Amino acid sequence: MADILEFGKKMETVKSERDTTVRQLKIEALRKIFQCTRCMVKCSKCGAQIETQEYSRFAAPYSLCKSCLEEYEEYRARAGGEQTDSECYWRNAAWMKVWETWLQHQKSLDQYRQSKELLQLMDEVEQMLKK
Repeated sequence: MADILEFGKKMETVKSERDTTVRQLKIEALRKIFQCTRCMVKCSKCGAQIETQEYSRFAAPYSLCKSCLEEYEEYRARAGGEQTDSECYWRNAAWMKVWETWLQHQKSLDQYRQSKELLQLMDEVEQMLKK
């Protein structure tokens, strides 16, 4: 009989450990997607620290430092046909491709943040934290 009780206790311990692991995974997933990818005090492109006055002065779809914002504006002008060449010779076709793919990646992250599964995860974590 003692063996049966020990087995039941062991199963509860394993389930509790598994629940704790899943809980940590859920919280970490949300932390990464919101805290790391949407940090308002670092540049979304290069990761440099953004001064608060810089952030409030510039309007862009993502948090960009002054340097990356200047690049972004040139990219948009060139992609829109308003500007053909750059004064910076290293801003070539490959540079344009980097910006294009980076913006596509950001768009994909935005779509993921709005997915029903991630929204469900947010609800689950919110309920866990209320307990």
